[in-house]
Amino acid sequence: MYLSDYVTGLRTRLVLSYCVYKLECVLVYIKCVLGCTHYNNISDLSLGSMDRYASRSKSRRACRMGTEESRNGNYGLMCASAVMANMNKQVQSARPWSLLHQCSLEQWKKGHGVAAAFSETTMTCNGVVFKDCSPSFCINRQGLLNVNKTEPFFSFRRKSKFTMMAEHFEYNHIPAHLSSIQNFHVNSVLCCQGQTVVLHLVRNLMTQFGIIDLKANKFLGIFGNQRVEFINEALRGEISPDGSLCLIKLPTTRVGSTGFVFQLYKLSTKELMSEISLPYNHTLFVFDPRFCTSRIAATSFLEAEDNSLSLIGVPSWEVVTTNSRVDDFNSSLNPNLKDLKYSRDGHLIFAIMMTSGCHCKEKKARKCHPLDVSVYVFDGDSAQTLHCIQYHRYACGQHSCLVNYMPVLSECGSRMAIVLNDLETPIDHVQIYKLPIRGNLQNRCRVRILHTFPPESIPHLPLPGKLIRYLGFQPDYL
Repeated sequence: MYLSDYVTGLRTRLVLSYCVYKLECVLVYIKCVLGCTHYNNISDLSLGSMDRYASRSKSRRACRMGTEESRNGNYGLMCASAVMANMNKQVQSARPWSLLHQCSLEQWKKGHGVAAAFSETTMTCNGVVFKDCSPSFCINRQGLLNVNKTEPFFSFRRKSKFTMMAEHFEYNHIPAHLSSIQNFHVNSVLCCQGQTVVLHLVRNLMTQFGIIDLKANKFLGIFGNQRVEFINEALRGEISPDGSLCLIKLPTTRVGSTGFVFQLYKLSTKELMSEISLPYNHTLFVFDPRFCTSRIAATSFLEAEDNSLSLIGVPSWEVVTTNSRVDDFNSSLNPNLKDLKYSRDGHLIFAIMMTSGCHCKEKKARKCHPLDVSVYVFDGDSAQTLHCIQYHRYACGQHSCLVNYMPVLSECGSRMAIVLNDLETPIDHVQIYKLPIRGNLQNRCRVRILHTFPPESIPHLPLPGKLIRYLGFQPDYL
């Protein structure tokens, strides 16, 4: 008993020493930038002094947002030079899930998003999912423009069938001998992770998958040859956080079998590592960013559990834990569940649900009520339900790109932004909520550092490479 207490105390002291070491390194950086000599230890470094440095460093980006004026609809009163103290005050005092700021979508685009430390400020897209965009790749966010070739470049494919996303990758990334001689063409982007993109390719009415390294602008090869051609809606893919594995959900091609399967591929060798049948066709999944390749979160993974969220070991497919009640109002997650994603630190899981069916006419006319969107939040370690945010959005639950209603996360990972519509006005609004900071003291130190320093300065901090990668939410294996 005494020995266990001693070990626990020793472990706590080691964690605290590690976090203090990180903050001391940041203190050295502040001294170098400000030329300070009167900060001798962590206790001398006040939050105010860090904020003064942050305000000087943010000339390239606007200050963080407040919410008092925006709650009253007076968007014009908010400016970048007056809201830094407001946001810092709220971040320190507000409870988790509190509304930190609200602004119009136009204000968000003109600087409020960047000022609130969101690197991703594109919240709308006119593309059609599984045609112009895919669940993991938005042409508007990626800035893709149509090639606009005057004549069909690929003789095997009619111009009328071209989509912006497929045309971009065929024209810029697929080798000419594959597209023109071997009759390959791109159907969509299956998934992407960093600079690695996996494409859904089709050749002679058979689905295959291709790997592209965007950084090197290089086509790395083909894997996963199938016997038939699948439509884009039938496929779902995720690349592991370290970029070594690709997990694909697709219809089974085994004779006499029906349903869908998980296929796990190793991208370096393009070999199939593991396969497992799924009890439901609408299972969604995502890799846990805290683990290299060894854990995913998946919905409806167990038999007779169509309203469940499970944490699963990979490639053993052993279920770690399961939440058997994800949706409080329906017994099945199909067809309302649209996507599943982790928070940047991996401690939270978000399940996004939206009213199903085609509502394109209502979205365009905006004469009817907007659709209901729900963001269910779960614990990343136990899969238990923590919170639910509900709002309204003019979008189509069947055809709209997911960007139009998906939440985005700030660079520090402690805030979430959503775009929504009020019932009284057609104006698009953006709301920022505070997320709970979970995990150990090390994670809390990371959030505080990211609150203080602009993202462009993080790689230049005088810290070991492993800590720099940790501040960038990159796992320890990199």
